Amino acid sequence: MGCGEAVAAEEPNAVAAGIGVAGDVLAVAALAGVVGRKFYGNKEDYTRMREFRIRDLLFVLLGCTIFVRCASIAQPQGGPRDSLPPLVVGTVPMQRTVNFDGKRIVLNFNEYVALRDQQKEMLVSPPSPTGKQPQLTVKGRSIVVDFEEKPDSGTTYRIDFGNSIADNNEGNRLGNYAFIFSTGAELDTLIMSGLAVDAQTRDSVVGAMVFFFDAEADSAVYDSVMFNARARAIFRTDSSGLFLADILRDRDYRIYAMLDKNGNQRYEPGKDYIAMLDSVYNPTRMPDFDMWIDPAEGRRGPRRRIEPPQLVFELFLEEPKQRTMILEQKRPIRQQLQIVFNNRERQRIVSFVPEGIDSTWLRREDGIKGDTVWYWIEPPTKQEAELLPDTVRVRIEYMTQDSVWQPQVRSETLSFVHRVFDRNAPRRVQRSNTAYADSVRKVREERRRAKRAERLQKKWIRVARVISRRRGDPKRTDAELLADSTLFKQVDVDTTQVEKPKRGEEEAGAPNLFGFNVLADNPLIPDNHIRMVFDYPLRRVDSSRIRLTRLTAGAAALPSRDRQTVATEATVQKVEQPEPFTVDFDTVSRRMLTIRADWRPDEEYALLIPDSVFLDVAFQANDTLKSTFRVADTSRFGTAIIRLSGAAEGDSLSGTEYILEWQTRDGKTVRRVTHAVRGGVYKLQYLPPNRYRLRVTEDRNGNGEWDTGSLVDRRQPERIRFWEHPVSGRDILAKENWDVGVEVDVDELFGRF
Repeated sequence: MGCGEAVAAEEPNAVAAGIGVAGDVLAVAALAGVVGRKFYGNKEDYTRMREFRIRDLLFVLLGCTIFVRCASIAQPQGGPRDSLPPLVVGTVPMQRTVNFDGKRIVLNFNEYVALRDQQKEMLVSPPSPTGKQPQLTVKGRSIVVDFEEKPDSGTTYRIDFGNSIADNNEGNRLGNYAFIFSTGAELDTLIMSGLAVDAQTRDSVVGAMVFFFDAEADSAVYDSVMFNARARAIFRTDSSGLFLADILRDRDYRIYAMLDKNGNQRYEPGKDYIAMLDSVYNPTRMPDFDMWIDPAEGRRGPRRRIEPPQLVFELFLEEPKQRTMILEQKRPIRQQLQIVFNNRERQRIVSFVPEGIDSTWLRREDGIKGDTVWYWIEPPTKQEAELLPDTVRVRIEYMTQDSVWQPQVRSETLSFVHRVFDRNAPRRVQRSNTAYADSVRKVREERRRAKRAERLQKKWIRVARVISRRRGDPKRTDAELLADSTLFKQVDVDTTQVEKPKRGEEEAGAPNLFGFNVLADNPLIPDNHIRMVFDYPLRRVDSSRIRLTRLTAGAAALPSRDRQTVATEATVQKVEQPEPFTVDFDTVSRRMLTIRADWRPDEEYALLIPDSVFLDVAFQANDTLKSTFRVADTSRFGTAIIRLSGAAEGDSLSGTEYILEWQTRDGKTVRRVTHAVRGGVYKLQYLPPNRYRLRVTEDRNGNGEWDTGSLVDRRQPERIRFWEHPVSGRDILAKENWDVGVEVDVDELFGRF
């Protein structure tokens, strides 16, 4: 790179420095000229000296230019970015000191530091009885910790700074730094290890807080330790979900883990994740474990490993314990009264008495989760259904709890209002069906028709003028063109009333409000059959009119010599063969129906449901439904055969049911088997080729759903485990036209953490 290129790359300050040097040189040259003029006295000598001075000045200027360009002073460009966290070079008092009797601790670092999120990151173990945290102050390369209250005597303290300490320039954080000291003559040094995982996903939980309480502080009736008691020690899980409690004593502990979502270090049911252990634990009676540090790889730093962890916490989100109350009541459709409660337990409604309608018309339906209850209004006649009032008042009595948590009956009066909306109005501005709304719609409808008639007139006048010009007629006005009926074939069309049909409007009148969903894929998976879910409960199902046929290929009525010369589409016709089937109707909810048949792989079927086969409680009937579909080809899918083993005879868990979930690697459930038992064999067919994993849930209450735990009731969440192969791990490969067997020993599976 030349001098000219070097100058372009320099900083402005460097160029300014060079110009300053040049100015100094010019000043020296001018001074030299004055001195020279003073030395030479005669005119000839002065003239000769002037010639030399001008020539020398040019050389000086050239040298200054070279000096400025190639020898300018530049700022240093710097080295690689600082990626190292600050290091502790000294503490006052020393780390792990004993007989500490002060209220201040000073931490000295090798560079300037700053604090980030110290209120959320810092943990003091044991915490202050008043809940006050020490005050942190940054002074250059030091952090000063001041206790507002003098630490308890004879106690080992641990100040965990978490990731709050960082260097002042780049923000590199000093992770998981802790300062330990004792106000007594010795340190508490017993150790326990553990792991925190999510109860549902089995993933490690980072940053969970682990609380060690005295066993005597726990209550066997109402678990209030996490709300009222003071923890003896608090620790935090690392990036692997592991923790190491290192300041414990020889005593029994009741241990809890909590993932604090809002950072206030207090447990809030329904917001924070919680886990508890059923027994008390003493560090002197725990099994041994191995601990090592894995070296850093790529961007990942060194990680701590513990095998096996002594304690395992399965964190869950607890449904908050609260008194039963009604959150909302509404009437989304005319025949339905909906009540939403604040908890998911099955609601105990003592009485439900409506005003203005017969109570025998009501039929109750509970939601899947239990927090929602529907009452369907089923009048015996269509006339009575049409005369249902827009507002229904109901006197309801249901079970709740008093201030001391004893059951009591609560009575309320609820109003259910049903509003009729104009289906033709824009969805963003739905208006009720009132006289005022009708008048507004009428005016707007007339304006819209007038504008459309005006557009049609202009269009037809343009066409008429073209026809008139081609016929050689003289130039005429618009009124004359409209009056000449010979220009149009349809002379009886009223140009002021012609209107384009509304989008979605049927010629026969209002659309059919009967609604349902068909839960079936195309191609159809035979195990799923054809399921239909209706918007309203059904009064009648005339299954004898439903027709299911299998479509087979048949030759057209052509001579044999002509069949080879005609296209395949023209020579092949679909022949419908009746197929036997059964209809399973859910008589409890009366809103679900399943059509089952002996489906043949890779065959085409046709389903015909004539109109009025279904009649719902609102006396609405279905329209004709026609559908053709194909059954999936078994050769293009894989099959999994799951065998559950274990449970010696007489085992208390031998009657436990399980939920088997066949999932993709991203957690999507493809197949689900409920009420599985040990010793059973379960065949999952029609699995698309992919890598899967098997999740097994211990369904203790047999409701077919995973149930969370309760801290108040000391009920653990139902356990979930993922089946793992000793070599390939969780992945299970399903191939086309291939059977894969999975042997699940539930004793061994749930014996692991």
